[in-house]
Amino acid sequence: MGSVQARALESAIAFWEALEVKREKERAASKVALADQGKQATARGEARKMLVEAAQCVSAAQAASRQADKLVTMSASRAGGGGSGQDRMGGFCALFPMGACPFAGKNGEVKTCCPRGTHGEPSPPSEDQVFAKVTNAKMRLLEQKWADAGGRGGLVNAWQVRNPRLEFLFRATECDFAEALGHSSDIIDGWHGSAESNVHSIAVNGFDPKRRSGQVFGAGEYFAKDPNVSISYARGGSFMFLCKLVLGKPNEDHTWVDSQKYYVLKQRDLRYQCLPMFLVQFQQSDGPLLPRLAAMTTQDVEEPMGLAVRQMGGLQACPGRRDAGMSADLTRHLWLGWLSPQLCQGNDDAVEEDVKAFLKGHLVTEVIPERNGSRIGAFALLRDAIDRSTFRTLGKRLYHGQFTISIDDAQPQNPRCAGKPCPRLSGPSHYCRGWNIRGHHSWNWGCSFDHPSELRPTRGAQYSLEGVSKGSAKFDEIETELCRSAPFVSGSGACGMPRIVQVRRVVNSALERLYEERRGFLYDKHGFVVEKELWHGTSCKALPELLTHGLQPPSDTQPGGSCPLSGGKGLCTSLCGTDCTHCVDSHNWNKCHMYGLGVYLADLAQKSHRYVREPRKFGDKDPMASVPTPAASGTGRAGQSVYTMVRCRVVLGNPYLIECNLMSPSAMHGVCWCQDPSDMLETGSEEWSMARGHDAYFVRGLTGKQKAGLGVYNNEYIVFQPYQILPLYCVDYVLQ
Repeated sequence: MGSVQARALESAIAFWEALEVKREKERAASKVALADQGKQATARGEARKMLVEAAQCVSAAQAASRQADKLVTMSASRAGGGGSGQDRMGGFCALFPMGACPFAGKNGEVKTCCPRGTHGEPSPPSEDQVFAKVTNAKMRLLEQKWADAGGRGGLVNAWQVRNPRLEFLFRATECDFAEALGHSSDIIDGWHGSAESNVHSIAVNGFDPKRRSGQVFGAGEYFAKDPNVSISYARGGSFMFLCKLVLGKPNEDHTWVDSQKYYVLKQRDLRYQCLPMFLVQFQQSDGPLLPRLAAMTTQDVEEPMGLAVRQMGGLQACPGRRDAGMSADLTRHLWLGWLSPQLCQGNDDAVEEDVKAFLKGHLVTEVIPERNGSRIGAFALLRDAIDRSTFRTLGKRLYHGQFTISIDDAQPQNPRCAGKPCPRLSGPSHYCRGWNIRGHHSWNWGCSFDHPSELRPTRGAQYSLEGVSKGSAKFDEIETELCRSAPFVSGSGACGMPRIVQVRRVVNSALERLYEERRGFLYDKHGFVVEKELWHGTSCKALPELLTHGLQPPSDTQPGGSCPLSGGKGLCTSLCGTDCTHCVDSHNWNKCHMYGLGVYLADLAQKSHRYVREPRKFGDKDPMASVPTPAASGTGRAGQSVYTMVRCRVVLGNPYLIECNLMSPSAMHGVCWCQDPSDMLETGSEEWSMARGHDAYFVRGLTGKQKAGLGVYNNEYIVFQPYQILPLYCVDYVLQ
């Protein structure tokens, strides 16, 4: 290891040591606060002193983290790599460029350490670094987007724009609009054509207001809803941008030209509302741009070195669980971590070999890797049970002859965890997949800790609904997407053309915060994330719970008939957690959850409509808003069924493409997380990324080529982490 990399490692270790000191001091402060009543005055003074010291430790830890990021970037560049390092948006405060950061003093100097990151902005990439080849999954998503938008013909090729500076400025504008509006701004996709000579300038520097021309509908940057409109603006070229647009206030921050289907973005007061995401080639080209793009060797791969610095275990093997131990008499189930981060680049066989070497002397029947960002652990199932004495001996072994790692008892219904709250609920993800998983099909996903409702990150959360005006850009987009796959056929057999009654924006600050945190984590992990708005259909009576706490992945347990929450509702999986005494039996394959126990979403409204159940009647009380459904003229009649679908913003992260049949109908039914499904699929899937992993499944519909029960006709998207999904709009409609 070079000297620079060694300093990066030292800085990372210093960061985690300082953070651990801070945690210990906070725990000590908590114990002092609970001391004898007669000593409370003294205890408060001591606690304040400890908290001041803890804050100083946090400042030192953050400084160490930033220094480590810088050193890792330097080492990567010297090695010829293209790591993300300090250029990642996650390393900078998104509020500072808008003058909204409370940690900034006069003239922008920092009053105290800003927890959001550095006050500044990433530098722009070079023209040789700004484009990257897309994965197969992203190419299929772009082809679908092109077809859905009405693009003629097919796409020839596509490149991803990798520009942390523009991403940073765009997110800062999002924050500014959210503060002004009181909720997150509407976001929409738009196409932009330009001469080939402008492509690199736009990708590197963004859309320059000084170069505007032909402002027929007012000053601003122009984008089209229909890509065929943008073709003429390519001036004979073969390329156009697909951009993400943050709209802000109508007629103030943007103009929607309904007659031309144009979006005009004002970008006033130095706001950055237009983010180029992809460059697509829509026809063959013999111009000079294509050879430049074809000569690039940059792949859609991001070395996770920056995240490695932030995650303990990302740079070297180390203890992964400070409270690891064993209180039961015997166990066959172990968890080991964190293992060597070099194993992140290897396949599961390499992890199995490594674990078996460490557990030499004990026969191991199963090894299940746990890939967590830039670090890796593993579950191991022993053939023969070991006692506590043997367990303690194992815990003293040095991993690879030099590192101390955690060895934890991972048996189901672990008595050591009983009555203790799950630490994951207070961790960075705020979520434990095991809260409703008993381990019927995957023993490693069960969690023996308690998951009390008072520790849910959405406890006390409330939502409100605000109308989206008919004739606005967002209403037009939603209406287009709803009707694109008409007519609809309901599960009850009813058929008709959908007609919107109303569209309401969901405002839930708790879910918005959780979504932003998850998106930020995935951005740090990959250097880029894929976001998409998708449909979700469910029981209309379940919507208040969904809009409050988000869409939760299903349980592996079937509802108990006597359960007051889950019983008697026609559900195939329980709504309860593992603490329910009524819902205990395994949920088995019944032609459901074809691609695992995740949340299913669709890009076709018709597909999600099939799952909309228990619609209310027109004019009846709305369970979501406690008011009657408005009897808007011409949209329905008394007693007519009013259906509600939810349109969600979904961060797919780095999606994994499935475009083949399953090996058997139930092959993936027990999958609880986004894991490598290659052994459960026929040939035709893309290669699983060992270094970065994947965050969602994109199942491409085979449009009639699927085998019965082994594939799907239309696209599906499956997500296993609830805070990757933000319910944004409730769309009420009738069938006519």
